[in-house]
Amino acid sequence: MTPLKEFGLRLLSAPYELIFKEKMDEQARTFVLSTSYVGVATLVGGLFTLAFSIIAARALGPSDFGVLGLVTTVGTILGISMLAASTPMIKYGAEAQDHFVQVSIFSTSYILVALLIAASICIYALFSAPLSYAFGVPADVFFFALVLGVTSTAYQFTTNSLRGLFKMRAYALLTAAQSVLLLAAFFTFIGTDMKSWESASYSYFLSYAVVGFILVIYLRDYIKPRFDRSWAKKIVHYAVLALPGGVAASFMGIDRILINKFMTTADVGIYNAYFLPSITVAVMLWMIINAAFFPYASRSSDKLAILRRTSKAAPYFAAVLAPSLLILQWIIFFLYGRQYPFSWGLGFIFAIAGITAFFYQALSWLMASEGTRGAAVNTLSSFISLIVLVCFDVVLIPLIGLLGAAITLIFAYVTATLYLLARRRVLGAKQA
Repeated sequence: MTPLKEFGLRLLSAPYELIFKEKMDEQARTFVLSTSYVGVATLVGGLFTLAFSIIAARALGPSDFGVLGLVTTVGTILGISMLAASTPMIKYGAEAQDHFVQVSIFSTSYILVALLIAASICIYALFSAPLSYAFGVPADVFFFALVLGVTSTAYQFTTNSLRGLFKMRAYALLTAAQSVLLLAAFFTFIGTDMKSWESASYSYFLSYAVVGFILVIYLRDYIKPRFDRSWAKKIVHYAVLALPGGVAASFMGIDRILINKFMTTADVGIYNAYFLPSITVAVMLWMIINAAFFPYASRSSDKLAILRRTSKAAPYFAAVLAPSLLILQWIIFFLYGRQYPFSWGLGFIFAIAGITAFFYQALSWLMASEGTRGAAVNTLSSFISLIVLVCFDVVLIPLIGLLGAAITLIFAYVTATLYLLARRRVLGAKQA
């Protein structure tokens, strides 16, 4: 082990020993190293993504930045059905030790996802008119969102393959590369005086497609023209239980659509401006941890022990995260410019919402690692959070505007988290 790596482990072991009152074992050291790779890369990538968001916000203005927010929201919703096989692929791939079994799992998963993408494109294109009306967006915005859904699915599925294979260094490098490509592409468009939400969308398309293509080549030893019916049955079974929850979770972005309905597109842009340095950053922080957490949790035979450990760490995370998110929002709004006025009160509510989103994600992914029973519980929690979100939003947004939307996020995440805690015994069930 290099001196720098050894120093990093010693530095990270201090808070570990403070929280858990024990020294790191080999498994914990491996987990911390894997997480640190992803953490460093995500920090680098996050800076580039943040730069993209700030530059886009300033260059496009609240209205076009709001349209970009609608494209990403609708694209996320459309893409969720295409990504259904991703989580079971990571879970079963992480559990497998034999190379031949891994090839069967990944090859079968890629064939299933290719079929899902093709079917989804046909269905969404056929019903584009009613779907555009349902989302409250013009046809051109809907089709841009569809392309974003397809390209982001290709990117997420290929990068998630690396997690299932515990190739954390490659995962870290390529996720950072996507952010670099995103900003570079947008700068290229701005250089040719293409300052619009369309050019920002093209930047997303290009960055996702390039990284996805590179990864297909990189993973060629695991992606073969092989379809295993037994693995397909297991993957589809898990996906069928998890997909409704994934769809419900993706519809959490409906708050932007409701803001657009009750307020203005510019208000969507202001909401996005708060959301990115609070909720997005909190969830990104969890995804750094989860890149290694979910594969390791899938292999673990004692998931209740993992829950106890994360519960011990929760107060420490909350104490650090709350002020950090609030200060980060203030800094980002300063960089956004005068078009985006900052409210400390609203920023505080978004910071609390970020904490609740972080802990909901943590418990949700631990539940997902349990197998099909955990997937079923997660699905119910996603529907609970969505129902709470919609019910509170339609009441609070017309009354108190963006503050109501932020308060609603807290209610939605807390309610879903309490439900998952109430069903924690599922974590002691036999894995499926």
